[in-house]
Amino acid sequence: MNAEEKEIYDFLKTRLGLYISCSEISKYVGRGRQFELDRNWARPILRRMEMDGTLEANPFGEYRIRELQPGDTDFRDALTQPKPGVALGDTTIINIDET
Repeated sequence: MNAEEKEIYDFLKTRLGLYISCSEISKYVGRGRQFELDRNWARPILRRMEMDGTLEANPFGEYRIRELQPGDTDFRDALTQPKPGVALGDTTIINIDET
């Protein structure tokens, strides 16, 4: 997570469960002049965070921190804590080579 993503995440963490509009996030996060120049400067960052699975959006384009569903695990946690009854040797690591 870069600095702007961290700021946005920390801002949304104070409003757990609430959907917040992109313009409101742009207004309260970051530098003041940034909002004056572009009221939706945070939209590409929010979209990237949504695609990464950190945030979720509603049909109105408002964002909140994604709530973990039962059975969801973080990638790093999954590496260190395999599911009970599944041997680590039965897992697969997939590498995508760019050609």
